[in-house]
Amino acid sequence: MKGQFSFRGARGWKLAGYFWKGEGGKRTLALVHGYGEHAGRYEEFACWLVENGANVAAFDLRGHGKSPGERGHIAAFDEYLEDLQSFLTVLRQWFPDTVLFLLGHSLGGLIVARYLERYSGSAVGAVLISPAMEFAVSVPLWKRALAHVASCLHPSFSLPSGIAPEALSHDPEVVEAYRRDPLVHRVATARWFVETLRAQREALREAHRIAVPVLVVYGTADRIISPEAVVRFFEASGSPQKEIFSCGGFYHEPLNEVGREEVWARVLRWIREIP
Repeated sequence: MKGQFSFRGARGWKLAGYFWKGEGGKRTLALVHGYGEHAGRYEEFACWLVENGANVAAFDLRGHGKSPGERGHIAAFDEYLEDLQSFLTVLRQWFPDTVLFLLGHSLGGLIVARYLERYSGSAVGAVLISPAMEFAVSVPLWKRALAHVASCLHPSFSLPSGIAPEALSHDPEVVEAYRRDPLVHRVATARWFVETLRAQREALREAHRIAVPVLVVYGTADRIISPEAVVRFFEASGSPQKEIFSCGGFYHEPLNEVGREEVWARVLRWIREIP
């Protein structure tokens, strides 16, 4: 069964949510998507998980997909964490007897990591796919300084994000679908950039606070997020049970790559094995 709903996030914003529910599924995966995209891009993966006995729920981040807000803009990174908190509150009401896991991709992976560093008992475990711990291309100091000035004087000043669709996956159908998707946006504001850089620093510095089992998945050929930073985060994580899955030659979206079935199976096995 598939459905849509809405819930109140930070500042009372009405955000768009989705669920895919199977018969008798005792494990639920709460999914947080990446920057510039939306939860609908994970439907194939979600349907596969439902067929294999798991429930899935997701929502469009503020400023993304069908949720309100200026595209690619936040006032503070904590808004994302508060939205996720509200989302999980709804899920616990709907699935009171389920075993709850978090899955975050890219920006969603950074959000989930920061959330777990703040609220370690919020889920049984987490899967981080290409978590955005650091951008693959180093941002020059002068651009960082300019962004900080613009964040103060004109927070919603936006520029192209620079994400190349062909850097997401080797699958041409995935790349073309991303290009044509009307719910995908390709801009980022100065405030979003500054807040995300701060969150990245904090995520790496406070990784030891994570106290739940974590599976980290990343592509070794990722040109958007630094694979080295992902490994550093994994090594610093305080999780009592952690595993890293290095996908040789994969780009930024292991869940949408050629050979994605192996990644899907790894994620499913992980959430089944955690008590």
